[in-house]
Amino acid sequence: MATASDIFLEHADVVVAGSGAAGMRAAIAAHDAGANVVLLAKGPRRANHTRMSGGRYNVVSGLNPADGNDAFFRDTIDSGVGINNHELTRILVDEALARAYDLEEYGLAWDRTEADKYYMSMTGGGTYVRTLGSIDEGIGITEVMLHQMHKRGIRICDFHMLTDVIRDGGGCVAGGLVIDLSKGVWRFFSAPTVIIATGGTSQLYETSSGPTINTGDGIAIALRAGAELVDVEFMQFIPISFVYPQGARGYTLTEPAHYGPRHFDPNAEAAQLLNVKGERFVLKHDPLRKEGSTRDVLARAIMLEILEGRGTPEGGVYMVPDPAVFDAFLRERPIYVKRLLENYGEPQARLQAPIQVMPSALYTLGGVRIDRWCRTCVPGLLAAGEAAGGVHGANRLGGSSMPDIQVFGRRAGMAAADDAKAARAPGDAGLEQARARVAELTAPMQRADGVRPTEVKRRVQKLMWDHVGLVRTANRLEESLRAFTDLRENVMPRLKVTNKSRVLNREWMESLELANLLDLAQAMAATSIERKETRGAFYRTDFPETDPDWTANLWVRRESGRVLVEKHAVAGSATPATAEAARVAAAS
Repeated sequence: MATASDIFLEHADVVVAGSGAAGMRAAIAAHDAGANVVLLAKGPRRANHTRMSGGRYNVVSGLNPADGNDAFFRDTIDSGVGINNHELTRILVDEALARAYDLEEYGLAWDRTEADKYYMSMTGGGTYVRTLGSIDEGIGITEVMLHQMHKRGIRICDFHMLTDVIRDGGGCVAGGLVIDLSKGVWRFFSAPTVIIATGGTSQLYETSSGPTINTGDGIAIALRAGAELVDVEFMQFIPISFVYPQGARGYTLTEPAHYGPRHFDPNAEAAQLLNVKGERFVLKHDPLRKEGSTRDVLARAIMLEILEGRGTPEGGVYMVPDPAVFDAFLRERPIYVKRLLENYGEPQARLQAPIQVMPSALYTLGGVRIDRWCRTCVPGLLAAGEAAGGVHGANRLGGSSMPDIQVFGRRAGMAAADDAKAARAPGDAGLEQARARVAELTAPMQRADGVRPTEVKRRVQKLMWDHVGLVRTANRLEESLRAFTDLRENVMPRLKVTNKSRVLNREWMESLELANLLDLAQAMAATSIERKETRGAFYRTDFPETDPDWTANLWVRRESGRVLVEKHAVAGSATPATAEAARVAAAS
């Protein structure tokens, strides 16, 4: 019987943390490049955000003669309000079609109108119809990629949660410390390269569209390992989600464009949004695109109506769909129709009655700072997918997360395999560091008295929703930062896990997640205080205008237990941006 201090040593060339499409695409690419790969799934391998997505995929397929890669690039930069890493955005646009073909070769059935024509639609903020849809939505993408993993014999470790990336004496990656929750034992995967593909941080908020495992683990782990973060002050809230019942609250309903003819025609109307007074309030915010606007504009408009007392008693607003698009909606999104029927009723499911909606935390726009091949500033550490920042800037177009994870998942896997070939095998380097971390991470299991993780998590989520959510201001941001510091210094040392079993112990897992959530909450609050403007998904009532001097990115790193924030010029931008470096320290 293994004790808490036992660590089982294993070896690989490339360790991939995350079983979503970005992680699987990275694992496939690394394996095909000759690397010995192991993929870590925090829960069951199918429990990923990709599976929960609608499977929409933005790409210039050639079927719309008015569209082109330059238009797609421009839409992405415009949506990101100019602070996207332009080089990464160009790569996304130029390689999206090849990766769509990869998925088709893997067995994915893209929806078609004819044998040689894809069925296309569009999302809010786009100027052309360019979005493909997968049969079975995100489930289809997950299943065909899993099949390719199994076909290649790539090792997948279910219920293996990465807790730390360990570096050797020279600062290079030596491997990853992992808790095998299925057996309740620790494993150290000795590897010269680790790819962070663990998804986003939507669980920072009390109302979230993401799965419960979206706790930002990989982003926080990378930060602790010495990597830099970028754009973490930007969180995308999906504009419409379920308001009730409590079990469904926050689950995404995507965008108003999907509930009206604008889904197929950029000149047509989306579903209308009304407050309790029957006012079409979005016209105040975007009179040109109206409810077909970008996600950031719509989510902010809805939240302001709710906060200013013009929402429904249940805490939402009304969306009035167009019943004429029901057949197309059912064809594209049968799962959404099913959920509307189960939670709201048949009139809403048939798009014949107003639907109550509210914003919900969906997508982490920032993340680990990467180069064009997904490498970080830590040798041997890479990141891809939602865990990586820079591609989407201040706001993401609907339908652009799927090409992102395919394009950069592949690049991360290829680069990791190359790096692993060039690196010296780390052997057992880092094993003693791993042992020291095990003692820290198991401490809550030893305490008889203290605070349970779920209580602290609720406090963090409430603070984030109220103070670091869709509407922010200096006083509340500073208050939240003080609260996070207090939680770290005075509450986290008293964290206790009441269930002492180490096998599939959700409470213990939550205690590990909580430290990651707190790291990211602090980083998000610190960067939000520094960015003194409104841009895209980032809105401050005390700085309500977009400031050209802030066409810049904020980088975050940890140094001697402190969070350091630096302002940098936008990478690859043809537009000059300020390059002043402003360091802001916040107590860790």
